[in-house]
Formats: sequence, structure tokens, C-alpha cells
Amino acid sequence: MINQDEVFVITEDDILKPADKGKGKGGGPRAVASAKGKAAERSTELEETVAERPVASARGRGRKNPAAASTLSLFVCGLGQLYNGDGRLAALFFLSEIFIVSFHYFMYMAWDRVRSFAHLFFVSEWEMMLYASSLDFCVIFFAIYNVAQAYRGAEARGGRFDGLHRPLVSGLASLCVPGWGQLLNGQLGKAVFFLFSFLLQAYLIALYLMSPLFRILVDIEPQRLFLDKAIKVGMAILFVTALSWLLSTYDAFVVARYTRRPRS
Repeated sequence: MINQDEVFVITEDDILKPADKGKGKGGGPRAVASAKGKAAERSTELEETVAERPVASARGRGRKNPAAASTLSLFVCGLGQLYNGDGRLAALFFLSEIFIVSFHYFMYMAWDRVRSFAHLFFVSEWEMMLYASSLDFCVIFFAIYNVAQAYRGAEARGGRFDGLHRPLVSGLASLCVPGWGQLLNGQLGKAVFFLFSFLLQAYLIALYLMSPLFRILVDIEPQRLFLDKAIKVGMAILFVTALSWLLSTYDAFVVARYTRRPRS
């Protein structure tokens, strides 16, 4: 049993003994704090090094200009993808364009033979025109996607594009091809809209002038009633084409004129 008369005395040495042991092992609380600080500095340096790697790799590949890439693909499918360094996709788009042009040339030159062959399967010339028009409508979306993909691919490699900020260049570009000036201004949404309108109207005009559509409407008895309507639609298309052309040119010039350059 413990004697209740005994008295225990606690001195400073007894209190400071744990701290002294800590000093002997690692240098005490100050050493622990300094070690934690060094570890934090090392982790920060590691994070900065990892963050700088993609930037360095992007610089090594070179910055790509979305305006240049989309302009190249606007005139030759796949050329903008080749500019972006994507050779396989460029070859796919280019071969698709070659196939589309060759198919249309073949149909234009051998339309009478194809029509005679289709009659064996009870397919009328009017139905053939509907099938060809549906395919051409898909070709319009293909051409627009080709331009948009080149623009986005260059933007992914070179960063966000804010436009050239050259009103005269943008205005003249949209005067030549509606939507082109919007690409130079960094407005892909507007460019897609004006390009779709332009390609659709250009296709309808070509369909009216170069295809046998007018002759089909005259020859087929039930379609004669729609001949006057077709002429009115053609005139409306010409008006809408001119209006969208002017609107695209005006929009490209005004946006490039009054849009401020981003501060570096």
C-alpha cells in the first residue's frame, strides 16, 4: 500500500525531459517545422514543374493560327488539318473531297445513261433528283464541319483566338465568301451560319441552272403547277443570297473595327 505520508516533488527537470529527448532526436519543434516547410517547398516546385511541361510541349510544337487553318480548309478540304499537323485526318478529308467532286462530274457527264439504267428498276428521273439532292445536302454539312474542325484543332494547339482586328481584311474576306471574315474575327458560330446560308443558296442556284430540274418540272405533268412557284422561289433565293452577303460583310467589318485587342 502507498504510504499517504509520502510527498512527491515535481521539478523543472521532470517537466523538460520530454522536450530534451525530442531535441536529441530531431532538433525539437523548430526542426519539425523546418522539415515541414522544406517538404511543402519541394511539393510546390514539383507541381510547378508538372504544370510547365504541357506549356513547353505546346511551344515545341508551335502555335497554330485558327484563322489560317480554317481559311485553308475553306478552299481545300484537309489542308487546314495538314497545317495543324494531323496528317491522317487531312488525308481523309482530302480524299473525301476528291471522291465527291469525281462523283458529281460523273453524274453530270453520264446523267442520260444513269437515267436509262434507273428506269430498269422503275426509278423515275424526279426520284433520282431527290436522291441526289439529299446527298448534296449532306455534302454541305461535311464542308462546314471540315472548316470548323480545322478551326477548333488549331485553337486547341495555339490557345483561344480573339481575331485579327483588321476591319478591311475581314470585310473583303466576307465580301468574297460570306462567313470568311467571321473566321478571321474569331467568331466560329457566325461563320458557320453564314457559310451554311451561302453554300445552300449556291447549291440551289447550281441545281436550278446546271441540273435537269427545270426540264423535269416542265416534262412531268403534275409538276407543271409548281413551275411558277419554283421561279418565284429562285428569285427569293437570289434576294436572300444578296442580303446575307451584305450582312456578312457589314458584320465582319464592324466587329473587327470595334472589338478591342486583349491586353497582353
